[in-house]
This record gives sequence, C-alpha cells and structure tokens, in this order.
Amino acid sequence: MNGWIKWLVIGSFILFLLPNRYRILNLLLGNFLIRRFAVQGAMSIPAIRSKFIQSTFR
Repeated sequence: MNGWIKWLVIGSFILFLLPNRYRILNLLLGNFLIRRFAVQGAMSIPAIRSKFIQSTFR
C-alpha cells in the first residue's frame, strides 16, 4: 500500500508541474540569487559555455 501512495504523490506532482513549468521557472529565475546560481552552474558546463561564447562573439 505504501508504494501506491508514493506513486500517486509523484504522479500528482508531475501533473501539477507540467502545465505550470514555465510559471514556476519564471518565479524561480525572478529571484536574483537563484538566477545567479543557475547561470554560474550553466556556465561551468563546458559545452554550454562554448555554445554561448560562439553565439555571442560571431
């Protein structure tokens, strides 16, 4: 019974999250500190950093 409840909660969370994903993302990235950490994290990945640098300095 415990496993069913876990999957029901996960499914409910996904059903709420999917239609509202952009609203939640905008809410999170509207915060300066969270946005700063997200950008720092993304720029620490070499593939993302090189794509960004290539598209910026063409």
